Amino acid sequence: MKFELKSSLPKTDLLILLLQENEKVSVEAKKLLSANEFEQIEKRLKAKDFSGKCSENMVIYGDDKKLILMGMGKIEKDCIQPYEKAGGKSASMAKHLKASHVSVLIDEKNLAEYLNGFVLGNYEFNQFKKVDKDATKIESLTAICEKTAGTAAALLFAEYFDEGQKLIRDMVNTPAGSRNTIDVANLTKDLAKKYGIKCTVYDEKELKKMGCGAILGVGRGSEYPPRLITLEYNNKSKSKTPSVAFVGKGITFDTGGLNIKPTGHIETMKLDLAGAITVLATMILIARSKLQGNFVGVMAMAENAVSDRSMHPGDILKAYNGKTIEVLNTDAEGRLVLADALSFTEDKFKPQKMVDVATLTGAVTVALGYHISGIMGNNEDFIKEIMDSAKDAKERMWVLPMDKDFVEATKGEISDTKNATDGVRAGATMGAAFLQQFVEKTNWAHIDIGGTGWVEKPSSTIKFGGTAVILRTFWELAKRNSI
Repeated sequence: MKFELKSSLPKTDLLILLLQENEKVSVEAKKLLSANEFEQIEKRLKAKDFSGKCSENMVIYGDDKKLILMGMGKIEKDCIQPYEKAGGKSASMAKHLKASHVSVLIDEKNLAEYLNGFVLGNYEFNQFKKVDKDATKIESLTAICEKTAGTAAALLFAEYFDEGQKLIRDMVNTPAGSRNTIDVANLTKDLAKKYGIKCTVYDEKELKKMGCGAILGVGRGSEYPPRLITLEYNNKSKSKTPSVAFVGKGITFDTGGLNIKPTGHIETMKLDLAGAITVLATMILIARSKLQGNFVGVMAMAENAVSDRSMHPGDILKAYNGKTIEVLNTDAEGRLVLADALSFTEDKFKPQKMVDVATLTGAVTVALGYHISGIMGNNEDFIKEIMDSAKDAKERMWVLPMDKDFVEATKGEISDTKNATDGVRAGATMGAAFLQQFVEKTNWAHIDIGGTGWVEKPSSTIKFGGTAVILRTFWELAKRNSI
């Protein structure tokens, strides 16, 4: 899809006008309409067929194009992420109206949010469906808006974000039988080469030599062995250490291991590599934009399968940093692969800051539902920096507590730590508390997307499956830590 910025209306199939509740057609909008089109809109507004309430939409057939009046409600009062939702709705309505070339009149301050929503709403996953030759594809989106450094940057980011979110969602939505740890490693190497990122893939033999017993334990039940993948990008930074290391959980499929997941919970577990692919997409976005700075990405890849080789409840694993872990629940595997990834990243790269992202717990949904990601960590300033990045990215996030008693509760009776603890109940916090045992000094934060990485109920922006959540937040965080 091509993104353009114009000061006047080009030849278009569809023009979208965004109106707040009871708002009249602006002077700028009137200039884009024929006399007949303006008269039609005025009649509908006077008849109160359209009032501009949130999510209210009306189609009008113009002289040489179709028009959509899109209700924005009372922005400050009614709607959460209003322009993102409007963008997503615009994309789906454009396809329904068979519009290949779409234009929207929008102000500068809301352009980025609208474009992000349009990108998300335009996404389709058709790899396993018979091709519909008559389906409309949106070829261009033109924003009629003042051209400034800000609007030009928003348009360029939309292009990069379109590629990144598609990568994440395609990989998350692809069945586990059609992509495994080796496939992900090979794809990552190819993409890293394409975008000038240094990529290193550690196989099972190297992981054993390194002492990564946790990730090896998780992956030993699968015919596809685990991989630890590092991505390094440095553009004009004199610092020998990365400003930020992004770490992601990459479980290609999570059966739960011998603590196997029941029907109703296991079917969507192809989603469990979302964190790792988000890291990959982040590093590609950084490289494509030529962001100046030193950044590292680490992907911990494994399949939590069931076989005669699978780890047992009660087994003890030894992680990269030398700590032993009693595996009390084989379905708490994400924290195991991250334990090795975090301690390895801290030791090898010595980053100034380190953040991991993972579909770690279902428990996070009990506290925050399916639209807000949870964040915890060991440094309040760094957590605030990520929260501010999320706010700028228009992604919702909330801080959950992680007091010392939670960390103490992860210590084992016959091992240094244990990956599950009875009698605490704070599942999302306990996952993060376990991870803290594998971070020594680095300012670190953990983002749990167990509720937000996969859509439970379709919306205007996400119709199915993976969401690409946190990619925009990571981009904002990277910008804040560039030179």
